[in-house]
Amino acid sequence: MGELALVADIGRQSVRFGLTGGDAGLEPRDVRRFMTCDHPTFTSALVAYLTAVGLREARLPSVLAVAGAARGDLINLTGSRWYISLSGVEAVLRAPPRALNECAANALALTLLPDSAFTRLHGPHPRAVESGGNYLVIGVGTGLGVAALTSAGGRITPVQSEAGHMNFAAVTPDERKFADFCAKKRHAPDVEMLLSAPGLLLAYEALSDGHKLARPEDVTRAIGRDPVATAVVRMFTQHLGSFAGDLAMAFGAWDGVFFTGAIARALQSQLAEPDLRHRMESKAAFRRQLSEVPLALVNRNDLELLGAAAALGNA
Repeated sequence: MGELALVADIGRQSVRFGLTGGDAGLEPRDVRRFMTCDHPTFTSALVAYLTAVGLREARLPSVLAVAGAARGDLINLTGSRWYISLSGVEAVLRAPPRALNECAANALALTLLPDSAFTRLHGPHPRAVESGGNYLVIGVGTGLGVAALTSAGGRITPVQSEAGHMNFAAVTPDERKFADFCAKKRHAPDVEMLLSAPGLLLAYEALSDGHKLARPEDVTRAIGRDPVATAVVRMFTQHLGSFAGDLAMAFGAWDGVFFTGAIARALQSQLAEPDLRHRMESKAAFRRQLSEVPLALVNRNDLELLGAAAALGNA
């Protein structure tokens, strides 16, 4: 890839910009972070970055990984006061930008990672992410992201989704208690309500009958010492398995399910236990097929920019 290009990871609280292409290949470089609170608009942050790297007048192709549904010219960011105008970005960069959901970028990044970036969970060994297979990526962090990689015509293509906002379906007594608590609080009954960093705190409040913790790590670091934290993480892990099984069937992701995000990495030991796979396989008609799907944790925290770079190479 010879042409210099810009990549961006646009989240709820900050944006990271980087450059890719040229003689250095796809690996993003000159990466800098800008906080949304310091800039009134996305374009303001973009101009500040271009000025800082001496490319204010350059023509730059670009891929933007956004925390939201990447549809149309005007993209609203989930939980942010910013929005993205693709025509406005084109005016600054002098080239049409491409936008994709941040979890779709995570999925594309898997095609560039070495084997060492994947930690096997319970079950079969992970397979290489390559054309010919169908895969699922679930990102668990400040929110819940879902994307698939599907193969057709000798190419692998990301499938963007907002599956994290599907309805929450309680199965166990703890899940029903959690769902009832959220209904009383008038929280939206979606899967992200549990499977996210805020979800850990909400689940602790529900199962402790109202006691609140300040940070998600207050839950994850208390596993084994605090019975409520232990129960919360067990419920979290089991429901993540059930969710993964549903989506593996929906997308036909028989070649692998990958978990990304800060919360997934913090719960590595718990995800590797049999609970997650047991709930994933608890589908009467497809138990055997799901038992053959490899599960892996991605132990990298830079997937969005790498995936945006991969999208440029995959164009």
